This record gives sequence, structure tokens and C-alpha cells, in this order.
Amino acid sequence: MQVDSFYFPTSIENAREYAGFLENSHFGGLWVADSHQLYTDTYATLAACAIETDTLQLRTGVTNPVSRHPSVTANAIATINQLSNNRAALGIGAGDSGVYSIGKQPAPVSELHDATETIQTLLAGDPVEFNGERFQLEQANGDVDVFVAAEGPATLRMAGEVADGIMFGGGSNPELIRELCLKNVRIGAERAGRSLDDITLATLTPACVADTQADGARRLMHMLEPIAYHNFSHSMAESPEDLHDDLQRLVDAHDFREHGDQDATPPEELPEDVQKYCADRWAITGPAEYCRERLDALHDVGVDCAMLTFPTGDPLTHARAFDRDVLADQS
Repeated sequence: MQVDSFYFPTSIENAREYAGFLENSHFGGLWVADSHQLYTDTYATLAACAIETDTLQLRTGVTNPVSRHPSVTANAIATINQLSNNRAALGIGAGDSGVYSIGKQPAPVSELHDATETIQTLLAGDPVEFNGERFQLEQANGDVDVFVAAEGPATLRMAGEVADGIMFGGGSNPELIRELCLKNVRIGAERAGRSLDDITLATLTPACVADTQADGARRLMHMLEPIAYHNFSHSMAESPEDLHDDLQRLVDAHDFREHGDQDATPPEELPEDVQKYCADRWAITGPAEYCRERLDALHDVGVDCAMLTFPTGDPLTHARAFDRDVLADQS
């Protein structure tokens, strides 16, 4: 199983340093967030990282079809692929902070489906039509996989029909991956005459090495909070009923303008059982041996790539510790 890092770029200089570390570590790829109110531009950042590295895989994590037109997105990632000598891939989802920050709403499943197919067609060098106008991407240059970010059943099934890969944001718990993710992706894949073997599965997983899981959960709550918001803002159906009230308080307190920021205003203090639930569901944190066990469990359930995102206040220090204490011993 490949282990990548998901990164919130606060400056080009920091991103280049981070990519340079990943290039010489046990990590295989870098996914760069796309939220233009909060972070440096995704494609400019990826371009700088492409120049900084030779083998590191470079991906958006994730863009959307609302703030960027699919034709613009296709050209941008094709350009990164050209610059990086075929190391690029695209992650796309319905949209979150990058959409809300301009007063828009996330794309419905049907729009995300159409955008995914349009981008795939353009990246293959084939023409599409926009409002009666024929459009063909002159910069198409080789294979660029398109990953769809998905958490709920409808999006997972759609992604199973069309995506080259799935970015599952619903958690790192193997049972959830099996029962929520893989079951629904399989349904979508079979509708399109495909199988799970045709689709790469990546999981988004906040991570850090800590003395205990409880310590790690507290350190990661600024990242677990927006993930919980994203999963439960529409439905609590996938969460334990006895935690609904506390999780609803977390959802109600979410501020997209502080999305993933370690300096974000913390949510009202959550009971320890809620923090433990969030860590169990979404994170890999605790002593190094426990983190290794969690990664092994992801591999065993069929995950192809674990995307680890580290505390945003000092991601490089945490990534170095995870590489040294966890990944080095798995090699």
C-alpha cells in the first residue's frame, strides 16, 4: 500500500520544502488542497513542487467543478503532468470551503459525474461540447487519473461508475471502508461493467504519532472537526445515535473560513468519547506500533493508498516523525 501526504499549502516556500522532504522519504505522493481563500493556488503550488522533485506523485486534493470550469481544470492538470513528466493526477469533489467562500453550494452528484467524465474525455485528447461550441484540449499529454472524493452512498456509487480512483473521506475504520465505501463503489462499478480491480482506493486520514490515542485525538481535533462537519452536515445516519447531540454541536460550530487551520477557534469542548469516536473513525494516531497496525488494517481491507494529513501548525515536523517512527519500520 502506498502512503501519501495531503497538504494545506500556506506558502510556496513551505510547500517546496515539504515536497523536498517527501521526495526523500517513504511517502509516495503529495495531494495539495484547493481552497483559494485560505491557501496558495493549487496548480501554482504543484508546479513549484514538480520543479523541486523528480519522482514524487503530484495531485490535487481536491478541486471542484463549481469554482473552476472543467475545461480549465483539465488544462491545469495536463500542464502539471507535462511539467512533472507524467507524475500528476487529479482529485475532484463536490466542493467545500473553496465553494462556500464564494457564496456557492457544492455540486450535486449529477454535476460531479458530468464534470468527471468531461475532464476524462479532455485529458484523453477527445473533443467535448460546451453550449454548442466544440472544445478540445490541445495540451492533453498522456494518462492522468481522475480521483473522485466521496463519502456518502450516492457519490460512492457514482464514482464507482466513472472514476479512475476514489478518495474516501468517510474514515480509516476498516469496517466502514468495507460496509460503506467498498459496498457502494462495487454497486456503481458493476452498473458500468467494471470491477473494484479497475479502481484505485485512497483514504483521507489525519495522522500523527503521539504518546496515546487520546493525546493524538486532541492534537488532531482541528482537522477532525471539518471532516466530521463534511460527513454529518446532511445526515447523522452513519454515526452512533448516542453521539448525535454532541456531533450536531460540532457541525453547528463549523466555520469554513478556518477549514483545517490549527489556529481555528476550537469547537466547544467535546466529551472524550466523542473525540475517541472521531479518532477511531478518521485518524491514525497514537504510539508508533498502533499507527503501524492501523496502516496494516487499511492494506488488509483493500486500500491502495493512505493519504495522511498532519497537524497544520507544523506538518513537516509531524511528517518527519511519522516517516521515521512508523513508515521506516514497515519498509
